[in-house]
Amino acid sequence: MTIGLLGAGALGSVLTARLVQGGAEVVLIADGVRAERLHRGLQVVGLTQFREALAVQSTPEGCDWLLLCTKSWQLEPLLPRLEAWCVPVVACQNGLLAVDALTDTLDAGNVAGFVTGLGAAQRPDGSVLHAGDGYAVLGAAVGAPTAALQLLRDAFSAGGIEATLTSNLPGELWLKAIVNNAINPVAALAGVPNGALREGALRERARAACREGGAVAATLEITLPGDAWARALEIMGRTAENRCSMLQDLEARRPTEIDSITGAIVRRGRRTGVATPVSEALLHAVREREVHF
Repeated sequence: MTIGLLGAGALGSVLTARLVQGGAEVVLIADGVRAERLHRGLQVVGLTQFREALAVQSTPEGCDWLLLCTKSWQLEPLLPRLEAWCVPVVACQNGLLAVDALTDTLDAGNVAGFVTGLGAAQRPDGSVLHAGDGYAVLGAAVGAPTAALQLLRDAFSAGGIEATLTSNLPGELWLKAIVNNAINPVAALAGVPNGALREGALRERARAACREGGAVAATLEITLPGDAWARALEIMGRTAENRCSMLQDLEARRPTEIDSITGAIVRRGRRTGVATPVSEALLHAVREREVHF
Protein backbone atom coordinates (compact mmCIF):
# COMPACT_ATOMS: atom_id res chain seq x y z
CA MET A 1 0.00 0.00 0.00
CA THR A 2 1.25 3.46 -0.91
CA ILE A 3 -0.12 6.33 1.14
CA GLY A 4 0.01 9.96 0.00
CA LEU A 5 -0.11 12.74 2.56
CA LEU A 6 -0.98 16.35 1.79
CA GLY A 7 -0.33 18.83 4.59
CA ALA A 8 2.78 17.69 6.48
CA GLY A 9 2.31 20.09 9.37
CA ALA A 10 2.15 19.05 13.01
CA LEU A 11 -0.37 16.20 12.78
CA GLY A 12 0.66 15.22 9.25
CA SER A 13 4.32 14.89 10.25
CA VAL A 14 3.52 12.63 13.20
CA LEU A 15 1.24 10.43 11.08
CA THR A 16 3.92 10.22 8.40
CA ALA A 17 6.59 9.27 10.91
CA ARG A 18 4.50 6.56 12.53
CA LEU A 19 3.36 5.08 9.22
CA VAL A 20 6.94 4.92 7.90
CA GLN A 21 8.17 3.38 11.15
CA GLY A 22 5.46 0.74 10.74
CA GLY A 23 6.73 -0.16 7.27
CA ALA A 24 4.30 1.77 5.07
CA GLU A 25 5.39 3.57 1.93
CA VAL A 26 4.47 7.24 2.35
CA VAL A 27 4.70 9.91 -0.36
CA LEU A 28 4.41 13.58 0.57
CA ILE A 29 2.29 15.67 -1.80
CA ALA A 30 3.49 19.23 -2.37
CA ASP A 31 4.83 21.60 -4.97
CA GLY A 32 6.78 24.84 -5.13
CA VAL A 33 8.51 26.16 -2.03
CA ARG A 34 6.78 23.64 0.22
CA ALA A 35 8.15 20.76 -1.86
CA GLU A 36 11.66 22.19 -1.61
CA ARG A 37 11.39 22.26 2.18
CA LEU A 38 10.05 18.72 2.36
CA HIS A 39 12.92 17.44 0.20
CA ARG A 40 15.17 18.42 3.11
CA GLY A 41 13.32 15.95 5.32
CA LEU A 42 10.90 15.74 8.23
CA GLN A 43 11.94 15.75 11.88
CA VAL A 44 9.67 14.68 14.73
CA VAL A 45 10.72 14.73 18.39
CA GLY A 46 9.05 13.91 21.69
CA LEU A 47 6.96 10.74 21.87
CA THR A 48 7.99 9.95 18.30
CA GLN A 49 11.60 10.20 17.16
CA PHE A 50 11.97 10.49 13.40
CA ARG A 51 14.23 12.21 10.91
CA GLU A 52 14.11 11.25 7.25
CA ALA A 53 13.74 12.66 3.74
CA LEU A 54 10.85 11.02 1.92
CA ALA A 55 9.62 10.97 -1.66
CA VAL A 56 7.80 14.17 -2.67
CA GLN A 57 5.36 14.36 -5.59
CA SER A 58 3.12 17.10 -6.92
CA THR A 59 0.18 14.68 -7.28
CA PRO A 60 -0.85 11.45 -5.51
CA GLU A 61 -0.38 9.39 -8.67
CA GLY A 62 0.17 5.76 -7.71
CA CYS A 63 -1.20 6.21 -4.18
CA ASP A 64 -3.93 3.99 -2.75
CA TRP A 65 -5.05 6.64 -0.23
CA LEU A 66 -4.50 10.35 0.26
CA LEU A 67 -4.42 11.58 3.86
CA LEU A 68 -5.61 15.18 3.81
CA CYS A 69 -3.96 16.94 6.76
CA THR A 70 -4.31 20.56 5.67
CA LYS A 71 -6.17 23.11 7.78
CA SER A 72 -9.94 23.05 7.32
CA TRP A 73 -9.98 26.55 5.80
CA GLN A 74 -7.53 25.39 3.12
CA LEU A 75 -9.87 22.70 1.80
CA GLU A 76 -12.18 24.62 -0.56
CA PRO A 77 -9.50 25.71 -3.08
CA LEU A 78 -8.15 22.15 -3.10
CA LEU A 79 -11.45 20.54 -4.12
CA PRO A 80 -10.97 20.85 -7.91
CA ARG A 81 -7.55 19.18 -7.67
CA LEU A 82 -8.87 16.43 -5.41
CA GLU A 83 -11.65 15.76 -7.91
CA ALA A 84 -9.16 15.57 -10.79
CA TRP A 85 -6.81 13.25 -8.90
CA CYS A 86 -9.50 10.55 -8.44
CA VAL A 87 -7.84 9.02 -5.38
CA PRO A 88 -9.65 7.95 -2.18
CA VAL A 89 -9.28 10.69 0.43
CA VAL A 90 -9.15 10.52 4.23
CA ALA A 91 -10.10 13.85 5.83
CA CYS A 92 -7.94 14.44 8.93
CA GLN A 93 -9.07 18.01 9.63
CA ASN A 94 -10.71 19.38 12.73
CA GLY A 95 -14.33 20.43 12.65
CA LEU A 96 -17.59 19.46 10.99
CA LEU A 97 -17.12 20.71 7.43
CA ALA A 98 -14.44 18.66 5.65
CA VAL A 99 -16.17 15.29 5.14
CA ASP A 100 -19.37 16.95 3.90
CA ALA A 101 -17.41 19.16 1.49
CA LEU A 102 -15.53 16.15 0.14
CA THR A 103 -18.63 14.00 -0.32
CA ASP A 104 -20.33 16.87 -2.16
CA THR A 105 -17.41 16.97 -4.62
CA LEU A 106 -16.11 13.40 -4.83
CA ASP A 107 -17.69 9.96 -5.00
CA ALA A 108 -18.84 9.49 -1.40
CA GLY A 109 -17.48 5.94 -1.53
CA ASN A 110 -13.99 7.42 -1.94
CA VAL A 111 -14.18 9.55 1.22
CA ALA A 112 -13.24 8.57 4.76
CA GLY A 113 -12.47 10.41 7.97
CA PHE A 114 -9.74 10.11 10.59
CA VAL A 115 -10.45 11.46 14.06
CA THR A 116 -7.77 11.64 16.75
CA GLY A 117 -6.89 13.22 20.08
CA LEU A 118 -3.16 13.10 19.34
CA GLY A 119 -1.30 16.28 20.34
CA ALA A 120 1.45 17.76 18.18
CA ALA A 121 3.01 21.18 17.68
CA GLN A 122 5.35 22.74 15.17
CA ARG A 123 8.55 24.16 16.69
CA PRO A 124 10.44 27.29 15.61
CA ASP A 125 13.25 25.22 14.09
CA GLY A 126 10.81 23.51 11.71
CA SER A 127 10.63 20.21 13.58
CA VAL A 128 7.43 18.85 15.10
CA LEU A 129 6.92 17.95 18.76
CA HIS A 130 4.74 14.89 19.34
CA ALA A 131 3.48 16.03 22.72
CA GLY A 132 0.63 13.66 23.54
CA ASP A 133 -0.90 10.39 22.44
CA GLY A 134 -4.64 9.97 22.09
CA TYR A 135 -7.42 7.89 20.64
CA ALA A 136 -7.75 7.40 16.88
CA VAL A 137 -10.81 6.43 14.85
CA LEU A 138 -11.15 5.71 11.13
CA GLY A 139 -14.43 5.43 9.26
CA ALA A 140 -16.05 5.63 5.84
CA ALA A 141 -18.17 8.67 4.98
CA VAL A 142 -21.00 6.29 4.07
CA GLY A 143 -21.59 2.74 5.18
CA ALA A 144 -19.32 0.32 6.96
CA PRO A 145 -15.51 0.34 6.70
CA THR A 146 -14.29 -1.27 3.49
CA ALA A 147 -11.50 -3.82 3.12
CA ALA A 148 -9.24 -1.04 1.80
CA LEU A 149 -9.95 1.05 4.90
CA GLN A 150 -9.14 -1.94 7.09
CA LEU A 151 -5.76 -2.20 5.38
CA LEU A 152 -5.13 1.48 6.11
CA ARG A 153 -6.09 0.86 9.74
CA ASP A 154 -3.55 -1.98 9.82
CA ALA A 155 -0.86 0.37 8.50
CA PHE A 156 -1.59 2.81 11.33
CA SER A 157 -1.53 -0.01 13.86
CA ALA A 158 1.85 -1.24 12.60
CA GLY A 159 3.20 2.24 13.36
CA GLY A 160 1.80 2.28 16.87
CA ILE A 161 -1.39 4.26 16.19
CA GLU A 162 -4.17 1.91 17.28
CA ALA A 163 -7.03 3.24 15.19
CA THR A 164 -10.51 1.86 15.77
CA LEU A 165 -12.79 1.32 12.78
CA THR A 166 -16.25 2.86 13.07
CA SER A 167 -19.52 2.77 11.16
CA ASN A 168 -20.59 5.98 12.95
CA LEU A 169 -18.24 8.57 11.47
CA PRO A 170 -20.73 11.46 11.91
CA GLY A 171 -20.96 10.70 15.62
CA GLU A 172 -17.16 10.57 15.93
CA LEU A 173 -16.78 13.87 14.08
CA TRP A 174 -19.35 15.53 16.31
CA LEU A 175 -17.77 14.16 19.48
CA LYS A 176 -14.37 15.51 18.38
CA ALA A 177 -15.87 18.89 17.41
CA ILE A 178 -17.60 19.23 20.79
CA VAL A 179 -14.35 18.39 22.56
CA ASN A 180 -12.41 20.80 20.32
CA ASN A 181 -14.97 23.50 21.09
CA ALA A 182 -14.38 22.93 24.79
CA ILE A 183 -10.57 22.95 24.57
CA ASN A 184 -9.22 24.87 21.59
CA PRO A 185 -10.77 28.36 21.82
CA VAL A 186 -10.60 28.39 25.62
CA ALA A 187 -6.92 27.42 25.68
CA ALA A 188 -6.08 29.65 22.71
CA LEU A 189 -7.64 32.78 24.20
CA ALA A 190 -6.05 32.13 27.60
CA GLY A 191 -2.67 31.34 26.01
CA VAL A 192 -2.22 28.14 28.02
CA PRO A 193 -1.50 24.45 27.31
CA ASN A 194 -4.36 21.98 27.40
CA GLY A 195 -3.71 20.78 30.95
CA ALA A 196 -4.45 24.22 32.40
CA LEU A 197 -8.13 23.74 31.53
CA ARG A 198 -8.60 21.06 34.16
CA GLU A 199 -9.26 23.49 37.01
CA GLY A 200 -10.66 26.87 37.95
CA ALA A 201 -12.55 29.30 35.73
CA LEU A 202 -11.06 27.85 32.53
CA ARG A 203 -12.49 24.43 33.43
CA GLU A 204 -15.95 25.92 33.92
CA ARG A 205 -15.79 27.78 30.61
CA ALA A 206 -14.66 24.66 28.79
CA ARG A 207 -17.39 22.60 30.41
CA ALA A 208 -20.07 25.14 29.48
CA ALA A 209 -18.93 25.12 25.83
CA CYS A 210 -18.96 21.32 25.92
CA ARG A 211 -22.53 21.26 27.25
CA GLU A 212 -23.68 23.58 24.46
CA GLY A 213 -22.16 21.41 21.74
CA GLY A 214 -23.74 18.34 23.28
CA ALA A 215 -27.15 20.03 23.36
CA VAL A 216 -26.93 20.91 19.66
CA ALA A 217 -25.90 17.36 18.76
CA ALA A 218 -28.78 15.93 20.81
CA THR A 219 -31.30 18.17 19.04
CA LEU A 220 -29.94 16.98 15.70
CA GLU A 221 -30.25 13.37 16.94
CA ILE A 222 -26.53 12.73 16.51
CA THR A 223 -25.50 9.55 18.31
CA LEU A 224 -22.27 10.35 20.12
CA PRO A 225 -19.99 7.33 20.72
CA GLY A 226 -18.98 8.55 24.18
CA ASP A 227 -19.37 11.24 26.83
CA ALA A 228 -17.96 14.50 25.47
CA TRP A 229 -16.83 15.99 28.79
CA ALA A 230 -15.14 12.74 29.85
CA ARG A 231 -13.34 12.69 26.48
CA ALA A 232 -12.31 16.34 26.90
CA LEU A 233 -10.85 15.65 30.35
CA GLU A 234 -9.03 12.60 28.99
CA ILE A 235 -7.44 14.67 26.22
CA MET A 236 -6.55 17.50 28.62
CA GLY A 237 -4.70 14.91 30.68
CA ARG A 238 -3.01 13.04 27.83
CA THR A 239 -1.90 16.26 26.11
CA ALA A 240 -1.45 18.41 29.22
CA GLU A 241 1.74 20.09 27.97
CA ASN A 242 0.55 20.52 24.40
CA ARG A 243 -0.39 23.94 23.05
CA CYS A 244 -3.43 23.24 20.90
CA SER A 245 -3.42 24.01 17.19
CA MET A 246 -5.65 27.06 17.62
CA LEU A 247 -3.24 28.57 20.13
CA GLN A 248 -0.33 27.82 17.81
CA ASP A 249 -2.20 29.56 14.97
CA LEU A 250 -2.97 32.68 17.02
CA GLU A 251 0.62 32.91 18.21
CA ALA A 252 1.88 32.57 14.63
CA ARG A 253 -0.76 35.06 13.39
CA ARG A 254 -2.29 32.46 11.08
CA PRO A 255 -6.01 31.85 10.38
CA THR A 256 -7.53 29.41 12.85
CA GLU A 257 -10.07 26.61 12.39
CA ILE A 258 -12.60 28.39 14.62
CA ASP A 259 -15.24 28.50 11.87
CA SER A 260 -15.26 24.76 11.21
CA ILE A 261 -15.37 23.94 14.94
CA THR A 262 -17.13 26.55 17.06
CA GLY A 263 -18.72 28.36 14.13
CA ALA A 264 -20.27 25.13 12.85
CA ILE A 265 -21.76 24.36 16.27
CA VAL A 266 -23.10 27.91 16.71
CA ARG A 267 -24.70 27.95 13.25
CA ARG A 268 -26.41 24.61 13.83
CA GLY A 269 -27.54 25.83 17.22
CA ARG A 270 -29.21 28.84 15.64
CA ARG A 271 -30.96 26.66 13.06
CA THR A 272 -32.29 24.29 15.71
CA GLY A 273 -33.15 26.89 18.35
CA VAL A 274 -30.43 25.79 20.82
CA ALA A 275 -28.78 28.66 22.68
CA THR A 276 -24.97 28.63 22.61
CA PRO A 277 -23.92 31.86 24.40
CA VAL A 278 -20.54 30.62 25.62
CA SER A 279 -19.62 29.20 22.23
CA GLU A 280 -20.75 32.40 20.50
CA ALA A 281 -18.57 34.47 22.82
CA LEU A 282 -15.59 32.21 22.09
CA LEU A 283 -16.24 32.43 18.35
CA HIS A 284 -16.38 36.23 18.39
CA ALA A 285 -13.32 36.54 20.62
CA VAL A 286 -11.15 34.38 18.36
CA ARG A 287 -12.41 36.14 15.23
CA GLU A 288 -11.58 39.48 16.85
CA ARG A 289 -8.04 38.29 17.46
CA GLU A 290 -7.74 37.19 13.83
CA VAL A 291 -8.93 40.57 12.54
CA HIS A 292 -5.97 42.25 14.21
CA PHE A 293 -3.28 40.03 12.65
